Amino acid sequence: MIILCLDIGNTSVSYCEIGSNNHIQSIKRLSRSENIIQFFNNYDIQNINQIIISSVVPDISEQLIENFKIKKINVFEITYRNCGINLKVTDPSEVGNDRICNVAGANKLYGGECIVIDFGTATTYDITDKEGSFLGGAIAPGIDVSADNLISKASLLKETVYKFPESIIGDSTESNIQSGVMFSGLYSVKGMINHIIDEANFLNPDIILTGGFGKLISNQLDIKHTYNEKLTIEGMIEIYQRTNNS
Repeated sequence: MIILCLDIGNTSVSYCEIGSNNHIQSIKRLSRSENIIQFFNNYDIQNINQIIISSVVPDISEQLIENFKIKKINVFEITYRNCGINLKVTDPSEVGNDRICNVAGANKLYGGECIVIDFGTATTYDITDKEGSFLGGAIAPGIDVSADNLISKASLLKETVYKFPESIIGDSTESNIQSGVMFSGLYSVKGMINHIIDEANFLNPDIILTGGFGKLISNQLDIKHTYNEKLTIEGMIEIYQRTNNS
């Protein structure tokens, strides 16, 4: 069976095919500035047996699901209702499907007591207990969102590359921005991790980083952790298989 996974976010769509033995092929990304509907209308689905969708943008997912069904392709859409995760929050319907998939992936690969940090449009922190229940978390502006907002409001600041400068004390406009954006993002993450561990009374939680900026932060983070680019996709597959085997 060949599965096509679509992770539809606010600024981009990640997609990949899952081959035999649940082998996850390379993850590709489309900007939301592209015509997502047209792209997948033209996608070669001749060998695709199943499509799994995790979306936080209902308008796009609804159109895609309708088009795939016209082509008689099976579609499974992940929701808080079918995820099989105990969502210990005030309103489970408010939990983003991407965060649900991250928790499912963390439960599958690492077990309970996890802190999952996803660096996307927003930087999200997802916390699970020993039983794999979702306790809640935090949502902060994404690193690129913060930088883009800064640059757009300061006419003398130019766009800069998202990377850590050699020194935290910048000696140019570019290195000043790099330092402020990247190091403040890094130390914010470290502070959040330490505070979450204290508040949740965790002894030795698994800390997993994922998402577009996750690798950048991972290379600088001196707290024991794992970087897993494919965590969301792993969760999507886990939820689908658990639902269809029950």
